[in-house]
Amino acid sequence: MKDDIKDNLSFTMDLKDCNGDIWASVMIIPLKEAGKRDILLMDVVEGPYSARSITELLNLLEKRMVPFDDRRMVLEFLADRLHILELNGI
Repeated sequence: MKDDIKDNLSFTMDLKDCNGDIWASVMIIPLKEAGKRDILLMDVVEGPYSARSITELLNLLEKRMVPFDDRRMVLEFLADRLHILELNGI
């Protein structure tokens, strides 16, 4: 079951600008320790950033002038993926 979830579900979300070009990706990665997660923002220009919390990531996106609707979409993506990880004990 766990392998099916990993194979069929993306834990990466691309962020695109108004021209449709990807400028960053948000990733949630399960760590070896049970229940631990790593939240990454991989910016094309500024490189990777590991956020300690969802709030920290949202504040970072706000500082980078990411529109509210896009920040909300990132929050919904993370909440959904975290819920799936929890349900499946990953």
